[in-house]
Amino acid sequence: MEHCELVPGRGIRRGDTDIFFGMSRKKLRDALGWKSGGENMWDDEDEYADAAGDDWLRLRFLDDKLCDIEVLGGVLTHEGTELFATNMPTLRTALKKSGMALEKTEWLSEGHDCVDLQIVVASREDIGDVGEDIAWVITSSDFRVE
Repeated sequence: MEHCELVPGRGIRRGDTDIFFGMSRKKLRDALGWKSGGENMWDDEDEYADAAGDDWLRLRFLDDKLCDIEVLGGVLTHEGTELFATNMPTLRTALKKSGMALEKTEWLSEGHDCVDLQIVVASREDIGDVGEDIAWVITSSDFRVE
């Protein structure tokens, strides 16, 4: 199972590998062992699977530079708080203890913004499925709320 740490406003870190906004696609592909021939829906994104073959990460690029990171599996933490491998009620409680909150997104069409962490989090229910488990967490170089 992949484990990453959120670095708000910059990206994520997997072990000693930085996955930061503005990094080149080639550098990230080399560092993450990207394999061509996948079924990417768009030519501006790369998807990565874990050792079990489950999707865990989708990276989007603009002009060959990383602009969006979507965590789809594994573990994503920030200062000890689990952001992905959890459910919405547990995440809300953990964030509240840290003085943060989830609010209906102003940035995407579904999910909840955590402005302090510059992420959008969606539960299975948010994406039209059943359940409170987290479906994905997105962070972006363009994350803005007003």
